[in-house]
Amino acid sequence: MEQKNASNRTPANSFTGDNYPFKLTVIVPCYNVENYLATSLHCLERQWDDDSLEMVFINDCSTDGTINMLREFCERHPDNTQLIDKPENQGVSRARNDGLSVARGKWIVFLDPDDALKDGAYRYLYEHFITDDIQILSFKTNIIEKADGFEKILAEGKLDEYSADLIEWEGSGTEFFKKYLAKVCWIFFYSHQLITDLGVKFRNLSYLEDNMFNMDLLLQDYPLRVRRVKCRCHYWIHHNYSLSNIRYSSAQKNSRMLSNIITGVGAMQQKKEETTDKELKARIAWNQTDSLQSIAPLALRSDMSCKKISGMRKQLMEWKVYPYTGGAKGKIYDLFLHFPASLMVVRPLIKVFDRFAK
Repeated sequence: MEQKNASNRTPANSFTGDNYPFKLTVIVPCYNVENYLATSLHCLERQWDDDSLEMVFINDCSTDGTINMLREFCERHPDNTQLIDKPENQGVSRARNDGLSVARGKWIVFLDPDDALKDGAYRYLYEHFITDDIQILSFKTNIIEKADGFEKILAEGKLDEYSADLIEWEGSGTEFFKKYLAKVCWIFFYSHQLITDLGVKFRNLSYLEDNMFNMDLLLQDYPLRVRRVKCRCHYWIHHNYSLSNIRYSSAQKNSRMLSNIITGVGAMQQKKEETTDKELKARIAWNQTDSLQSIAPLALRSDMSCKKISGMRKQLMEWKVYPYTGGAKGKIYDLFLHFPASLMVVRPLIKVFDRFAK
């Protein structure tokens, strides 16, 4: 494992109080992202005009030119970067946990390497909305299509002029979870001390890992306070990954994804059973159902046996989160889960359809 500029440093888990060398650490997991990494790197260079921001990159054994781009960037910014070069691909959850283990910022934020930021966004959020009485800051994102690209981000440009009216809501972690979506981690600033105190890490999942990380933090019996602001400083660039991954991934990979979803939903079920709060139970159930919307297309394009699919459906019914799929197509999909033996007939036809659709 290569770790840039990591010698003779205090271990990350030994920082307390105001002892952190950086105000904010951004953790960026990277795997085969050379085609769009340049945008994120450009944005990171324009976040702070001093070394208050630490940038930790984790190269998850990329096979393209990602590592070379990261090395060149870190060489230009030797004082506030770390680069972990993993010898084997272990997935985004392990990558983020590796980043957390070396982070030296008082606050933590995660950025996907294909997303973007307005100039100075992180500094703006930190200086205007971070106070000692909160442990999590939530902000909004802009969703744009890949075709719009970086040009639209540059055109929109400016940050909102600061006003206390931009603070939309404050409250406990549980109340936040009931009120707002917490399915992704890159629209939050997290107190490093909070993560350390609670010992929360990303679960070993390749899907729903963000959702579970936030649930593990927000639903603790811990006096944390969350602040929600209206600012849209972040850009989530839509690449239409989900549909492409299902249609064009291997049947074995789709089976693993299907199993992973059920594991994540099972972890949510455990949290649901641990609470007596009816409103919270309903909110967790909504998250479970929302997380299950792709299981029928995955089952159709997987090599999972009929017996396993039948067992999966039975388990979901026991949890009372039988998957919601809307419209006529959804009803047809659900028929295959009711009668999984029909998959043996339909799967070859689906393969032909996907080949032509590609």
